[in-house]
Amino acid sequence: MMQQPFEKLVDSLAAKTPTPGGGAAAAMAGSLGTALFLMVVRFSKGKKANAEREGELAAVEQLLANHLERLKPMAERDCKSFDLVSAAYGMPKNSDGEKALRDKAIQEALVGAMVVPEEAMCMVRDVFVAMDRVADCVGKAIVSDLASGAALLLASAEGAFLNVRINAAFLANRELAESTMVRAKTVHAEILRHQEKIADQVEKMLA
Repeated sequence: MMQQPFEKLVDSLAAKTPTPGGGAAAAMAGSLGTALFLMVVRFSKGKKANAEREGELAAVEQLLANHLERLKPMAERDCKSFDLVSAAYGMPKNSDGEKALRDKAIQEALVGAMVVPEEAMCMVRDVFVAMDRVADCVGKAIVSDLASGAALLLASAEGAFLNVRINAAFLANRELAESTMVRAKTVHAEILRHQEKIADQVEKMLA
């Protein structure tokens, strides 16, 4: 997906097809938000005001670059995981045996479709944690990019969280579904706190 022209990517999201859908769009938003954070850190390096923070900025730059590389394939992974769900629902169900195999395949596929967005949420959380170390180095001229990156990452997390929820809702293994939701809610709350902290910082700088 990442290799597609942007116009084709947008059209594929608008098409009446199961994938790409909200999960893929959320993953792409995560990549865009991380890229903006990376840009902001790169602009913050070499500034006189940050002379004593150069080492820390360089370390965060590398961290964010690594996070971005891990996030880039997540849209494709989300599509593949849900394609397995669609394929499972399309299995024959003409006999009790076929129905049992179909139900088993659906449940196994739902677990994968739940795990992938949960992983994406954790990646977004890790991006915020990295940026938190040097957010105070960002100058007023580029704080809008910092805030835009945070907003995109929050949108990514919200979309991923919804995908965790919807797949968990259809999971027969309620213990697994509930334990996954507990983890997802914790990560979601962490992300909200990080995004709000950046929004408050930017608001103070621009007021």
